[in-house]
Amino acid sequence: MERVFNKRNAVLTVGIVALFKLFLSAVLELHPDEAYYWLWSKHLALGYYDHSPMIAYFIKITTLFSDSEIFVRLSSVIVTVFLSFLTWKFAKEFFDETVAAASVIVVNTLPLMMVASIVITPDTPVFLFYCLSVCCIWRLAGTNETKYWYLTGMFFGLTLLSKYTGVLFVPCLFIYMILDKKLSWLKNKHFYLMFLTAFIVFLPVVIWNSQNGWISFSYQLNHGLYNDKLNLGYVFEYLGAQCLVAGPFVFIAGFMAAYGYFVSKDSKKIFLASFSVPIILFFVITALKRLPGANWPSFAYFTFSVMAAGYLLSGGSKLKRNILIAGVCFNAAVSAAAGLHAEYSIIPVYKFSQKAAVADATNWFSGWKILGGDLLKRDIKYAVTHSHQWGGAIAYYTKGRIGVFLDNNRLNQFAYWDVPEDLKYGKTAYVNIDNRMEDDFSVLENADVFYAYRSGIPVRQYAVTETDGHEMKINSKQKY
Repeated sequence: MERVFNKRNAVLTVGIVALFKLFLSAVLELHPDEAYYWLWSKHLALGYYDHSPMIAYFIKITTLFSDSEIFVRLSSVIVTVFLSFLTWKFAKEFFDETVAAASVIVVNTLPLMMVASIVITPDTPVFLFYCLSVCCIWRLAGTNETKYWYLTGMFFGLTLLSKYTGVLFVPCLFIYMILDKKLSWLKNKHFYLMFLTAFIVFLPVVIWNSQNGWISFSYQLNHGLYNDKLNLGYVFEYLGAQCLVAGPFVFIAGFMAAYGYFVSKDSKKIFLASFSVPIILFFVITALKRLPGANWPSFAYFTFSVMAAGYLLSGGSKLKRNILIAGVCFNAAVSAAAGLHAEYSIIPVYKFSQKAAVADATNWFSGWKILGGDLLKRDIKYAVTHSHQWGGAIAYYTKGRIGVFLDNNRLNQFAYWDVPEDLKYGKTAYVNIDNRMEDDFSVLENADVFYAYRSGIPVRQYAVTETDGHEMKINSKQKY
């Protein structure tokens, strides 16, 4: 029996990672993005300005009995465990039990999955439903059973209902059909009914957009390509970020595997490459115009991980097997260190410089309770700030007891929620937040200035100015 990559160790890895994620979910304060999505769950709708609505539904279900941080994030842990089971079943159909166990271990120890996915975002549901879509289309290719056309359509619709980038399933499908000589599917009526099924599932978002000037679609289309100039530097930054979220060993091994898989005549190899690599490469293209988020191609790493594990365990090469073990160990160590640092500041970033301490990305997971506690002590009815992220954090850490509104000209989901008439004259606090410690808040009249600290160093500053009402410079969607 394989001593490292076996079913027992795969189950053990899933259990340890799930417990680690539960622990971090409980102790870390919400990232402002998470708080923003939590706020969506309090205003359920068919669609939202920024994204499809599935993330709001996930959070709504897990917070039915508690709004604590662990319950806001709970679906991320549940999805991780379910995806582990799915990876095991899926990989066994392509390789043997050893590769299946390795695939489960690789997926769970990806920094993207082990630590980054603790942050509950639309990437959680899109990862889940994209993987289910891929599994169904593979079953269709192997069995030709009619039910898989419609299951694929349903899960693809749910993928789109999770995040618009899920549409990349379509070009991946066509690449697979071309390379594996399955263009005959175009003559099958069920092929088109599959997409009709997906459209019906996705229809709520279409309806919401039709009622709101197609604003969400247009925002997302422009969001990734708004720069007029090409910037090759973004491409290298993006690829570097992918090496980080997947780990350099897994990332490089996956692309080495894909090089041979795309030109092979093996349907299984073609399938794995087709539903992973094109997604990662698509964002290389968009990186010429704008730097993509490191998480944007996250759902590609389902088949990518299976492909990398299969490649490194093929042919009985001890070198490649040891590279896989090194990759798993490296990813697990980096993920554990990053997660523990977010809570305990175990990496002495502050010793490099104060600027480095302020730039530490894990600062996003602390300092919001301080702000919420300060606002709750004040005799105010509303809080006004200038960012949807800050607004979400304030709403969550004041437990919904203080109304939160934005005063800016940038359109976001706050613009689709009504502003009360008494905001003009009700007791209000304007909240300025500086996450880079660059602003001079001393110039603000009557402002109470205080700080969030990590390792004794101020990493964020707040300025709270109380007023007897607020006339907001709002966009056309917000109204009194």
